[in-house]
Parts: sequence; C-alpha cells; structure tokens
Amino acid sequence: MKTLLIALALILAGCCLNAQQNWEVKVRTYSYKPIRGSLKKVNAEGIGIEDKKGNYYIFKPTEIHSIKIRKKGLGFGEAVGSGALVGLSIGISVWSLDKGENNTANMAKLTAALVGTGAVAGSMVGGVAVLIRKGFTLKVKGNPDYFTANYNRLEPYVDRTEIKYVSY
Repeated sequence: MKTLLIALALILAGCCLNAQQNWEVKVRTYSYKPIRGSLKKVNAEGIGIEDKKGNYYIFKPTEIHSIKIRKKGLGFGEAVGSGALVGLSIGISVWSLDKGENNTANMAKLTAALVGTGAVAGSMVGGVAVLIRKGFTLKVKGNPDYFTANYNRLEPYVDRTEIKYVSY
C-alpha cells in the first residue's frame, strides 16, 4: 500500500511539473498536414505558427480549415505511460530485494500488479488532465470573412516570446 501511495504521488508530481500555462495551437489546412506549435502572430491577413522544431509557418485564411487552441500539459497517453513506468520501476526495485531468488514467480506477479496499478493511476491522472485543459476551436473553413470577423479571439493566445531565427 505504501508503494502504491508513493507511485501515485510521483505521478501527480510529474503532472504538476508538466502543467504549463502556455497554449498549443493545432492548425488544420487544406494543403498541409496538421501543424502543432505556438501561435506567434495573428492579424486580419492570417496567422504565424512556430512548431516545436523551430520552423515558422504563415497561413492565410483561405488555407485554414480550423484552428484548435488548448493548454499545454500532460496528455492521456503520457500519463498512462508514466504511471506504468513508475510501477515497473517500483516493481524492479522490490524484485531486487529478493536475495535468494526463490520467489521469482511471486516477484513477477507483484511487478505486473505494480505496473497495472501505475497504468490505472496514470489513466485517472491523464483523464483528469485532458478534461481540465481548456481551449476552443475556430472553424475558418477557408472563409476569409469569417476569419476577419473572429481573428481577435486568437489574440490572448499569442506567444510573445522571441522567435528563434537560424542562419545557415
């Protein structure tokens, strides 16, 4: 029971450390695959996005199908994976206490139970994290008039940090 509480505390701590107040934007276009990143610029002519690799994209309203904004944070799959990994780590550390190696079957069952418990705890944390994240979707559908009327709703989500330019 003590190890379960420790595993749950580690998962929750990871969730809290990973939760950021930054916003992630996902842009679906008619000509590109979906682009995820930070919203860097918004005006009546379009938007500017910087992806995680540092690439900068500019989209005109006629190219945009939809813009989805949500808080960055722990995803469901990440939480389940983290929980299972914590459970496996605890199971392996408990298994190392078996000096005589006489209880291999019991230790394997205990490790499997800890991995399962960690995955379940991670699922609960991940589910709550996904539900808590707020955001909205702006469905432009290539309509420049709709975008011009609603682009100001994107302004609070613009990331004002400096854009990294790389020269070759």
